[in-house]
Amino acid sequence: MKMIKTLACLALAATACSTSGGGTTGAASSDQVLTLAAAGQGPAKAAVAAFEKANPGVTVKTSFTEDDASYQQQLRTQLASGTAPDVFRMWPGGGNTMAVRDLGEDGMLMDLSGEGWAGGLSADLKSVTSDPSGKVVAVPVTIGAIGAVWNDQALRASGLSKPTTWPEVLRFCEDAKAKGVVPFALGLKSAWVTQLVPYALTASLVYGPDPGFTQRQKDGTATFAGSQWKQALEKYLRMREKGCFNDSPNGVGYDEQMQMFGQGKALGVVHVLSAVQSALEFAPKGTTFSMSPFPATDSADGTYVPVSVGIVYGVNAKAKNPALARKFMQFLASPEGQALYATASGSSPALSSPSFKADALQQPVLDAVEAGRSTLYPDQAWPNPKVQQEHLTSIQELFNGTVDVPAVLARMDKAFGAAN
Repeated sequence: MKMIKTLACLALAATACSTSGGGTTGAASSDQVLTLAAAGQGPAKAAVAAFEKANPGVTVKTSFTEDDASYQQQLRTQLASGTAPDVFRMWPGGGNTMAVRDLGEDGMLMDLSGEGWAGGLSADLKSVTSDPSGKVVAVPVTIGAIGAVWNDQALRASGLSKPTTWPEVLRFCEDAKAKGVVPFALGLKSAWVTQLVPYALTASLVYGPDPGFTQRQKDGTATFAGSQWKQALEKYLRMREKGCFNDSPNGVGYDEQMQMFGQGKALGVVHVLSAVQSALEFAPKGTTFSMSPFPATDSADGTYVPVSVGIVYGVNAKAKNPALARKFMQFLASPEGQALYATASGSSPALSSPSFKADALQQPVLDAVEAGRSTLYPDQAWPNPKVQQEHLTSIQELFNGTVDVPAVLARMDKAFGAAN
């Protein structure tokens, strides 16, 4: 919780691949060319354009992959083969193969501890941007959150209200289905989406009431199977039974999910707030979006919001242009870069950015943090990527009906124990 409060204070103070070049035309000398890769191109493209404008003559050659799982696999392969770009997006803390601690442990990231912005990081921010030896190897760019994200116009047209308790969620789903509209779009074909509803539910059922739960797992005194994770996954299935989701979510990918949501064929999604940027690509002009904490209990006062550092960037330890890469990191850490990236991604800045203004998506997150109703994403404290990988795969199988809830949790416990 301390980390989240620190992040909030900082913020308040203030499956296709595509490749493109920067805005500069003509040949550029090698010391003026930077290569960059990211999962999701909108915010990164905005940052690149601003960086090139501020540095005449510089060209940033970019590569974007929209699917997180494909991106992680692709970058890992490139890093192993020595063909990775100079700068790339990563995930904070641990939990997957492209997370800071995992890449840092493998010696794939440049030490950025000597940078001016790195010296100003709080201990909490350093904990998710440092490698196992304590060296800062990433710049934190945004604060992300998971909640119920709404298509305001579609919700208004339905005549329904945002649910604030778990019983209201189930009634909302029944009422929306009766009106012939999808309550929450769900795209489990994109494996990373499978974790979002469980994270939203366990924030209120597990990690909010028991912030020391993961440490107790590491100490051997707690398990997924013996916790309210069981109730969370049972509620996930209950939502499906009540018609909360579109048909065949395992056959629907992220882009199709966002299209359904943006066009108003679904009233909402339980998602990271940055997904709104994708939904906007499909939404009619004038469509607006808002967020509310997603409830899991009978009391609105018992609802917690999963909040954490969202996007971080690092530099390849074998970067071809390390000087320019460091300069790009400095830009991302600047108040201008922080505000620009946060606004473009529908997030809040991780570092101080006085010009940033919270909107209907971000304000409920900051309110939850201020009220002490926020938790970290659980995977950032899991011992290594095996737990998350097991979680993602098992949720898809759960929705296929090939495994049950106890089997999913047993698998996750086994992965946690093997990695601990």
